[in-house]
Amino acid sequence: MTELTEYAVEDVITLVRRPIRPAVGETYREIGLRSFGKGIFHKDPVTAEAIGGKKVFEIQPGDLIFSNVFAWEGAVAIASEQEKGMIGSHRFMTHEVNSEIADARYLLHYFYGGPGLNVIRSASPGSAGRNRTLGTRAFATKHILLPSLGEQRRIARKVDLLLMAQAKAAIQSPSIGYTQKLAVSGLDKVLGQWAEDSVRVDSVCQLVNDTVHPGADRGKATEFVGLEHIAPHFGVRIGSRPLGEEKGRKFRFAPGDILYGYLRPYLNKVWLSDQHGLCSVEQYVLRPTGGMPAELIAASLRSKRILDEVLGATHNLQLPRLRSGLLLAMEIPFIPPAHQAQALADLKQFDEKVRKLARTQQHRDEVLAALRPAILDAAFSGRL
Repeated sequence: MTELTEYAVEDVITLVRRPIRPAVGETYREIGLRSFGKGIFHKDPVTAEAIGGKKVFEIQPGDLIFSNVFAWEGAVAIASEQEKGMIGSHRFMTHEVNSEIADARYLLHYFYGGPGLNVIRSASPGSAGRNRTLGTRAFATKHILLPSLGEQRRIARKVDLLLMAQAKAAIQSPSIGYTQKLAVSGLDKVLGQWAEDSVRVDSVCQLVNDTVHPGADRGKATEFVGLEHIAPHFGVRIGSRPLGEEKGRKFRFAPGDILYGYLRPYLNKVWLSDQHGLCSVEQYVLRPTGGMPAELIAASLRSKRILDEVLGATHNLQLPRLRSGLLLAMEIPFIPPAHQAQALADLKQFDEKVRKLARTQQHRDEVLAALRPAILDAAFSGRL
């Protein structure tokens, strides 16, 4: 068992403030801190005039920095040579580390993800957010337990190496964005090989505005499916909520209807309904008229070909909305009855493979995300 020694925080790190007065005509770079030990970021250059009377302080390499408003959620970092001469507001508390007692890298991990985080929280009264300001004096008088300097350095080196490997694995692995692109671009190929022509959307389905006002009869609807309940690009529902005291008007939909999210259409939220329900008025309800199976129409509406056309029609809008007339006038692949069965089979197989890949990537991302706290837990419980 590693022997631990108790120290007051103020014996391990010393608060050092280096106030500067911005010179007229000069520009400066301010720093910011990300929570959960995610490091320092640099803000855009600002002039002395823009800084005005705000109190700012110089940052030096090796400083152990705490955001006094978000330290409670791990906003702690070490300044590098890149931050030399930069500035921080009074919210960023710079400390020099007593190198005879402690290793700066060890303290970094200790405070953002180890036992030190609870020490910070005990000195940060309040409930949440900016109400949980770190009390510098209260923090300085808290006590922490540290192993020998050599052991700190050993643990810090191992943690750094493991976290570097974890970050590298996360970067090198294909992202969910890659699968989303595959999900839409692959549809063009799957559908295109069976198409013999193209057809306007309004020739194979009609826009249904079956409006339900608060307190009105909901018919067979028991659930609400809004934009937040449809997965981008994959054409699947990921949730719903039971109907309650609904506020505002809603649209009613039925099994076989296609819900198309026209607010922020770049999110490509399209779903073929398999139930009765209500949706938001930010979704179009399209009802197939028999010219093609609903599955093929829904897939066409979320294909890359249509998505690109939608982006071209809405990218200049501050809050993108796709007008119904534009959507209904768009052309999708027409697959004749003789090929529809095979096209449906190919579509089902493609969607299953893409969704399986998405589930695998989600699981991988969850595992990689869980590695970081697991590494830190092992480091500060004597198992590393």
